[in-house]
Amino acid sequence: MENTRLAEENNFGPLSVNRFGESYFFNINRDSFVKTSAEALFEKKFAKTLFNENALYIVVGTDSGLLPHYIQKNQLPKGSRYIFIEPVSVLAALTANGLLADLDAERIACISLDEWVITIQNFKIRDYFYINAVQSYNAFCAEDDHIQEYAELSWHITEVLSQLHWTNTIELGSEAFISRQLKNVADTLLPAKLLEQAFAKKTVVLLAGGPSLDDAISWVRLNRQRLVIFAVSRISRQLIQAEIAPDFVFSVDPTELSFDVSKEMLNFPNQTTFIFSHHTVSSLVNQWPGRALYLGARFPWKTDLNLANISSVGPTVTNTAINVAHCFGFKRIILAGLDLCFTRDGFTHAKGSDEQLAGPRFNLTSLQVETNDGFMAPTSLDFSQAIANLAVQAKQLSGNGCQLINVSGQAAKIESIEYLPIDALDLEESGVDVAAIVAAKVDALPADTLFYQKTLQELKRARFQINAIAHLSEKARKVNDEMYNAQGIIENYKDKKQLDQIEKKFKREHRHFSRLVKIYGIRRFIKVAKPFVDEEWTAEEAKQMGNVFYDAYLEGTTNLLNLLDDAISRVEARQQESLEHADFNLLIAQCRKDKSYGRVRLWLKKYAHTQIPEAIAVTLAEFEQNFVAILQDKNTQHFANAQNHSSLFILKKRAGLLFKHKKIEDLQALLTGLEKHKQQAEQGVPYRHLINGYLAELKGEPANALNAYQQIVAAADVLLEEALIRIAAISIEQNDSESIQISLQCLSQLNPVYLPMYAEIQRLRGNIMQAIDAYSTYINQFPGDSVTQLKFVMLYVEQNIFDAAEIMLDYILLNKPNLEAALLLKKQILSLKADTKNFVC
Repeated sequence: MENTRLAEENNFGPLSVNRFGESYFFNINRDSFVKTSAEALFEKKFAKTLFNENALYIVVGTDSGLLPHYIQKNQLPKGSRYIFIEPVSVLAALTANGLLADLDAERIACISLDEWVITIQNFKIRDYFYINAVQSYNAFCAEDDHIQEYAELSWHITEVLSQLHWTNTIELGSEAFISRQLKNVADTLLPAKLLEQAFAKKTVVLLAGGPSLDDAISWVRLNRQRLVIFAVSRISRQLIQAEIAPDFVFSVDPTELSFDVSKEMLNFPNQTTFIFSHHTVSSLVNQWPGRALYLGARFPWKTDLNLANISSVGPTVTNTAINVAHCFGFKRIILAGLDLCFTRDGFTHAKGSDEQLAGPRFNLTSLQVETNDGFMAPTSLDFSQAIANLAVQAKQLSGNGCQLINVSGQAAKIESIEYLPIDALDLEESGVDVAAIVAAKVDALPADTLFYQKTLQELKRARFQINAIAHLSEKARKVNDEMYNAQGIIENYKDKKQLDQIEKKFKREHRHFSRLVKIYGIRRFIKVAKPFVDEEWTAEEAKQMGNVFYDAYLEGTTNLLNLLDDAISRVEARQQESLEHADFNLLIAQCRKDKSYGRVRLWLKKYAHTQIPEAIAVTLAEFEQNFVAILQDKNTQHFANAQNHSSLFILKKRAGLLFKHKKIEDLQALLTGLEKHKQQAEQGVPYRHLINGYLAELKGEPANALNAYQQIVAAADVLLEEALIRIAAISIEQNDSESIQISLQCLSQLNPVYLPMYAEIQRLRGNIMQAIDAYSTYINQFPGDSVTQLKFVMLYVEQNIFDAAEIMLDYILLNKPNLEAALLLKKQILSLKADTKNFVC
């Protein structure tokens, strides 16, 4: 009885048992498991994803405990662990009803968010990240979120895992960074260190992509001649629209999504200098038409061609740009558009960005930060981490005499960064001649005519070393495979000695490049040391672990050799471009391979006075068309990702959460954001009605609330259940029995969990047969809900229908023979029947 009451108090609905014998809280899972068993649905959705060996699975929701039991029943894979996260109230109810009993606690954890940190430590999440084996999913209940408890939990876990993944990837130094470094080696001609202290005691304005950039753009345009401008690449679209060409544009991200959001920078004029990390996405680097300076090392191994340079300080492009500004000698860095928080109506970036065009972000968690003007603004976990990193960096720079100023009141308040309104800035009367400084430091340098030749020699040296390591790895793999007998014992120690000699060669003759192979393929090498070993290794597994080690060498050398071959062909193509008469066939072939169609503009400029064969000219025109099409394409993967944050399904969840917690200002901001959501203008109408209804209720305006909800009901399209629930609640407060009856009748047709409430209102209105019918319908669907069954018994007793009441009590006691309330009612009925009989006599 107590367990059932716990579920009801938390709006989980009755504990239901479907025809397959599976128990679940009805309101958590609704009718997901009515027609098809949970096991069958799990099999369809999870059978191919949740059973890999040596993986850590993070799952939001347990589907009333059914999902972890399904996994355990199907044999837990070796080395894998499972963390299920539930809201506190749901976890308590599941535990109280025994729905999480008998699970393997060493491998399966069912926790609340309060236990998250200690659990991921115990389950070695860092080790799983190292082998790229952390996966997250939502259970059915979290996807549907009928109880409005899972949405924010799911959003929070997604952000936490994203942040942890990024942190661990950076720490590990993944192969993506080395891959980009080798792809970019043909274009890393000039180190950024050439401009070290070139702008001593000057002021620079760093433009980032936060919403406050909109307020700064006009000021920047007005004062352009007096400013040195640094810009992050993602705001290139907005700067071009504002007809502002920055002096320097920055990019550090190795992912293809970075190209999607930054590609408009390729339209900047020659006066802009591109400063990029050695691991920046290659499609930006190899199509940049102007002057470029690289950060970091040219090669991922020790060589004299790695010149002294400014490092690519992370983790964000903003951190990098601030560090470069300091190294260039700037003593005052003005930050504009560096908000690291969102507007109250959910916009995360400035106008014109993919994020702003996609609409406001609705999957915001409750995380907030204080702004410079003293308000609280929503933010994300990655922004929160960026704030902490920036505070450390700002403190170091301010200690070295460099002043950092943020001009936005709506930006996050950060220690060691001064806030000063943009109108209060004191600028120098005359600007800095950036072009002259750069020309003197960079353009005046004598050309290195042997640059490409030396680069090719270095790449070929690396290829020779990596190839030798590949042959040694192949030999070691063969020796290891033949070294063990069937019992897993080493029979011939000459083989073991041979392996030791190969290891010595790795460490001595090929020390630097053997280390490169390990760094590049570190995820494969880490797999040798699994996070958990659940069973003793067999002889075959012992041999296999040795094979895994040498296979990691082989795979790493194979991939690196492919990268080196590609780099060599790319350098040879650049070498051709430096000649007076280039081999266009070679250039075109490399361009097609890299899809670097933007290089055609470099060729047309360089060979403007050269007679180009007609067939070649046709191809160059084709490349120009391809390049323009890529730059104009707005339907990118990045834009699609941004739209996912702005779906109306997520909006409904957020609105419900804010109403539940009586957040009037946040609801008003959500409504404002929705009204600005151009992508969902027509579809957003019923959602505006819903939010207006919520706001009216919280403001004590029931008539306005009812009007808003009734417009949803009249349309009979979406949000019908949400509107009817609120109409019923308001009608109950106003004691409007007619409206209560109509709304509950409609609700019970949408969802049978409302049938007991509908039955109760019919009882109160004297419609006894309708009440009996409603109770009967409900109990047929939920035969395990003893609380509602007892209410049904009481209805029979009130109407002196004792026989029916006894039949129902007998049914209850058959399933729960010790249910005290039922036993007490049984005695009362017997007494009432006796009194009635005596009265008749």
